Amino acid sequence: MWFFLAMIGLLGCAGLATAQTAARNNCPLYTRPVKLNFTTNNAPTIYNNNLNVTGIQNTIRQSGSVIAGLHQRALGLTSSQVGLSMTGQTYAAPIKGWFCIYLRSVDADFSFNRIDVLVASEFRPASYEYKAVLDHENQHVAINRAAVRDYAPRVRQAIEISLQTIPPRFSRDAQLGGDEKLSGLSDSAASAMDEMERVMASRNAAIDTTYNYSAISELCKNWDQGNVWPTVPAAKR
Repeated sequence: MWFFLAMIGLLGCAGLATAQTAARNNCPLYTRPVKLNFTTNNAPTIYNNNLNVTGIQNTIRQSGSVIAGLHQRALGLTSSQVGLSMTGQTYAAPIKGWFCIYLRSVDADFSFNRIDVLVASEFRPASYEYKAVLDHENQHVAINRAAVRDYAPRVRQAIEISLQTIPPRFSRDAQLGGDEKLSGLSDSAASAMDEMERVMASRNAAIDTTYNYSAISELCKNWDQGNVWPTVPAAKR
């Protein structure tokens, strides 16, 4: 859309706009369906035990989140990045000095770009405290992976519906016209992805409760349940 707005605004010619419309109407419609290759190649979970409690809090701040409530004493953190990437093969048919742009096929990948799990370095992997925090964070991982599995069919369906109704793109630039068509397909899946993010947030919040944290604390007796954390590096304790 930016290309068309810039082009019309730059030339500022109503006559040219009329010519564009007439040429666009001469673009034949699709005669065969666009092939969609849809994949969900999820990244492995990366575990990190190098940051202490303060480092985890700084990571939360750097993400733009506000540290409040239970997260003021976060002993672990799960960070998930989900993305939708698309590439496509196009065919450009010249018409009156412009091009009618058609999609031949689309490769769409709806996957986790990465999943990071942090467990505070005050707790070493052999300790019960580490295992308790890790178990909690792995619940977040499972919730996030399940959400992507649940919503992948909806994202795919949204793209398929858009491909059924997408018209040829009329453009002066054959390559730019193809890029714009893929951008429109991403927009068609935005609603399903937004809903998935809300569901993920709700499911994750359900296990980040005072009751659940208290139950985890009861599993181990060696960690500090107040607000003062060990200052001696774990390797020297």
